[in-house]
Amino acid sequence: MKFKSDNAKGILIAFLGALLLTPDTLFMRLSEMDVWTMLFWRGFQMGVILILITVCMDEYRKNFGLIFSKIGIYIIFVQAIGSFFFTFGIASSSVALILFCIATGPLFASFFSFLILKENISKPTIITSLFAIIGIVLAVSDSNKVINSPQNDIIMGTICGLLAAATLGLYFVLLRSKPKIPAFGTTGFGALLTGIFGLFFIDLNNIFIGNLVAISVSGLIILPFSFAALTYATRYTIAANISLLMLLETILGPVWVWFFLKETPGIQMVIGGIIVIFSLGIYFLKLQRNLNNTR
Repeated sequence: MKFKSDNAKGILIAFLGALLLTPDTLFMRLSEMDVWTMLFWRGFQMGVILILITVCMDEYRKNFGLIFSKIGIYIIFVQAIGSFFFTFGIASSSVALILFCIATGPLFASFFSFLILKENISKPTIITSLFAIIGIVLAVSDSNKVINSPQNDIIMGTICGLLAAATLGLYFVLLRSKPKIPAFGTTGFGALLTGIFGLFFIDLNNIFIGNLVAISVSGLIILPFSFAALTYATRYTIAANISLLMLLETILGPVWVWFFLKETPGIQMVIGGIIVIFSLGIYFLKLQRNLNNTR
């Protein structure tokens, strides 16, 4: 397939990666596993695949040692912590609530960029953050009306979702601070660390209880290959385009869970989610336009 520009190629790759990611939470639900078993399988499987990719590709293998540098170790632990909060959030609350919270990751990245990289926080970032907070508060206030959610711990779900978003933002800022560190490798070892952590809390007699096929679709296919596509897309298009396409997970993730499992959010949660998605969409489009104007 021929592309008119590298940007078009990057957008298509990012779109496919984001689209592949959208049913991840559905397969987590279909696994019917407890949080620790889910944490083990997802972390172990994703970790092995990404580490193999790192070892097999020359451009990543030559910088393999940087994975275990000071910043590399930080990135590994941040990724592991974020994965823990995301999995724990999905296990304790509604998919829609967690994904609405996760969508705010780029806003957290802006604040961490200010703290770590000394980059200014723009007025649009502050305005978007305020609208996102309003949307999340609205969604949280309606969380007890979610139908068919296995667990519905509103407070725990919101805390886990926002902490997962914060660690996601910090993860990307740390990677930007040292771009030579192989992202596949740090993410792989972070995922593996999460899996090992989960293993300590599992009754080994029950490790195969649940739908292993469903969790393997998530850990062996969705997570590593969506991450690979989104990372590869950064070579051809700007981060704002990728962030905009990542909103597909926030939109379609709850739709898949509703369609297949009838997990239905209340009207206020839907309105809150729309506010979060709409405000972030405008923010990324404005950022995209500003970056294009500076070229």
